[in-house]
Amino acid sequence: MGKKLGYVVFATSLLLALNSCSNNNGALSSSGSAVMYLATAGDAEVAAFNVNLGSGSLSSLTTGVSTGTSPVAMALSPLLSALFIANSNSNDISTYTVNSDGSLTAATATTKVGTTPVALAMDPAGKFLFVANQGSSDISVFSVSGSTLTEVAGSPFTTIPAGQTDSTGPAGLVVSLTGNFLYVSNSTNGTVAVYSIDSSGVIAPSGPLYAVGTAPTGMTITPGGPFLYVVNSGSNTVSAFSICDKVVASCADPNNPDGRLTVIPGTAANNAFAVGQSPVAVAANPSFAFLYVLNKGSNQISCFSYGSGTGVLTALTTPVVSTGTTPVSFVIVAGATGTNRGNTTTNPIDYVYVANNGSSTITPFTLTTATGVLAPFGTTITTATNPSAIAAN
Repeated sequence: MGKKLGYVVFATSLLLALNSCSNNNGALSSSGSAVMYLATAGDAEVAAFNVNLGSGSLSSLTTGVSTGTSPVAMALSPLLSALFIANSNSNDISTYTVNSDGSLTAATATTKVGTTPVALAMDPAGKFLFVANQGSSDISVFSVSGSTLTEVAGSPFTTIPAGQTDSTGPAGLVVSLTGNFLYVSNSTNGTVAVYSIDSSGVIAPSGPLYAVGTAPTGMTITPGGPFLYVVNSGSNTVSAFSICDKVVASCADPNNPDGRLTVIPGTAANNAFAVGQSPVAVAANPSFAFLYVLNKGSNQISCFSYGSGTGVLTALTTPVVSTGTTPVSFVIVAGATGTNRGNTTTNPIDYVYVANNGSSTITPFTLTTATGVLAPFGTTITTATNPSAIAAN
């Protein structure tokens, strides 16, 4: 019989298979453990779990805390002091204070945004929270103080180009490493837009729209900030770009970074890279040059390395691994502490956790840092109904 730990049921203990090979966006904990947060749409709650960085095992930290209706995206503040959740059906943001043990204290009220918020992003300094409102084709921007949100002047900002009226359906967001530029994937017109961010959080269009594949959604920027990857859920591809975010040779004017993008030639149509069916999310390993794409339609993760100087994607020796049914969100947690991070000898294993909306499970994987290869370990974890977003510190 399975042992129930809060909202996660373990059929057996999650034991690390030492001979398995295996895979973000978790920052490193110096205590030997991290905290993972899981939102479930079926009961509109978020729960917290401790992650043992030596074994990858999970243990319940708190039972569920209420969210809004249909939670779909999460953002942890860089200082790990606050958690924000976008609720797509109630058109609001739930905010939480992260306590010293990783547990959550909910704010007394939610924060209203535009119609159908589907994605969140914060700048690296944690000063601003950006919200993609897919239904109203705009971006809400808030200044952040602890877990308190204050909408900036002019927000929400339309994503519909001047002189046009058709909706853009923003679906993904990511902020450049310098915090000077916001990149937005527009699902309706198949583009990526660049916005400058001023000191007060006001955003303004910067440069042209960049054509990508059909129905772009999730986005990520690699550690150090040189490359942007966008998954195209309608064309089953990943578009890749180099970023002019700081003084680099890829800028037209190397001394004047303007946020512009340069296409990295791919192997599929439209200079993209082929992945599985209906990709919805993409994550870069925080310390090693590996990239992973979550394919909702084919219940898989596509696994790549990327050229540190070129950004070109190359499939790993195990190019695809299977998840549960209808995976929608995943997170990479670095399996090391202190100065070990990024060293394949002393940090040989990272971990990946996949939230499977259709099967109401989490699939855990190890990630071998020398090769990037993923392998399932332990057992599939049963969750509350319809997990919809996952994040970790």
